[in-house]
Amino acid sequence: MPKHPPDRRTVLRYGLAALGAPLLAGCAQSTEIRVAGVDVTNLDAFTSANIDWRSEQGATLVLGAEQHPWITAMSPYLPQFEKLTGIKVSLQVSGEDQYVAKMPVVLAGHNSTPDVYMVWSYGQAVQSGWLEPLDSYLANANDPAWYDEQDVFASAKDYVRWRGGTTYGLAITAEAQVTFYRDDVIPDPAALGTFEGFQEAAVRAQESGKVSAGVALRGKPTGDAVAWPAAGYVFSHGGYLIDPGGRLAFDSPEAVAGVARYADIVKAACPKGVSTWSWLEITTAMQQAQVAMLQDSSNAALDIGDHDKSRVADHVRAAPFPAHNGVSKPNLYHWIIGINKRSRQKKAAWLFLLWATSRQGCTQIAARGGTPPRVSAWQNTHFQEIFGRQPAEAALKALRSADSKPVTLAWMHPKWPEIGDAFARAVNSVFTSGTSPHSALAEARSRLKGVL
Repeated sequence: MPKHPPDRRTVLRYGLAALGAPLLAGCAQSTEIRVAGVDVTNLDAFTSANIDWRSEQGATLVLGAEQHPWITAMSPYLPQFEKLTGIKVSLQVSGEDQYVAKMPVVLAGHNSTPDVYMVWSYGQAVQSGWLEPLDSYLANANDPAWYDEQDVFASAKDYVRWRGGTTYGLAITAEAQVTFYRDDVIPDPAALGTFEGFQEAAVRAQESGKVSAGVALRGKPTGDAVAWPAAGYVFSHGGYLIDPGGRLAFDSPEAVAGVARYADIVKAACPKGVSTWSWLEITTAMQQAQVAMLQDSSNAALDIGDHDKSRVADHVRAAPFPAHNGVSKPNLYHWIIGINKRSRQKKAAWLFLLWATSRQGCTQIAARGGTPPRVSAWQNTHFQEIFGRQPAEAALKALRSADSKPVTLAWMHPKWPEIGDAFARAVNSVFTSGTSPHSALAEARSRLKGVL
């Protein structure tokens, strides 16, 4: 199948990514950059705030980050921050595996840098004392009307609010579970509104002969793979992984029902071999027109709607996550940025957080394909051209109404890596070895007693 000619969406995404690439090695010095029609030397949107941006002039910040789309979208604007504040930024970016391995060692060693960093495990970082509390900064070193916290998704604010109400970080991205479908294969998207209808549609699509399988779902038995999508099924059936009392709730009737439904769909309508699949495999299957649907993070829109990579880009649409008895609680995720508790540049670090997470900062990051946790950013025209207008509207609806309580209780737990892996192995065993959902989840809960 021949490739489509590059359209505005492709040019915006990949042309600008190329622009941002050289900035990842260190702070850019050029200030003559235009991004999606925005002049990054224009400071008016920031200087209008009642904030003393020059208070830390001459400071140097070290920003530690994982290679991530948010960094790619944000980094071309660093010259703007430097001009605004007089603060230099040294950007240190590592691959995912390297970053996750090295950051606990760096922070546990009481190092004062990085001053600001992307937080890979919020619960661990808070419990270990690696993050500076931000409540006093939000109250006293801010212009509330300009910052416009009401524009931030409620889920993003709840996501970073620790037990007792203290905030140790700010959300920088937003994604929620949605159903992507091909409108040339799925004739009635309204049927996707319930889990029963979704499963029936997946089976019918598979039986139509138009695709190899009905839907692509993650199946790999790890906490960073099948645990995330399967948890949305548990939450929507009224269950928790960790309940509000801090107890394991794997084998509650609601959790068992959610896992049973997930496993039923995998067995009935997923491709063979899905038990080892994660993000790359499911998005590739959709791109290659092997499946009629993909159900996972809203961010998949950037991959499966990309004309340069996807054979089905013109037919991709998004539908809300299914409901059980009228209740839909899709899983969600927010990347977080925070200040190193031992940083010697905390005031300068706070100015960076204000700039990057403000309404104005998020709007320009969204214009490069970042997915900030603000309503206005998701409504931005440039963002919708990159993400796709219809998927953006569907994701925005999910994010505005998302309930972050079930996911934060689990994903923010200091022992989440062990909890997530145990849950994932249990889910996987239900559709690979025929173990009953209750038996698999009860065994996982029993094994975790010693860990907790």
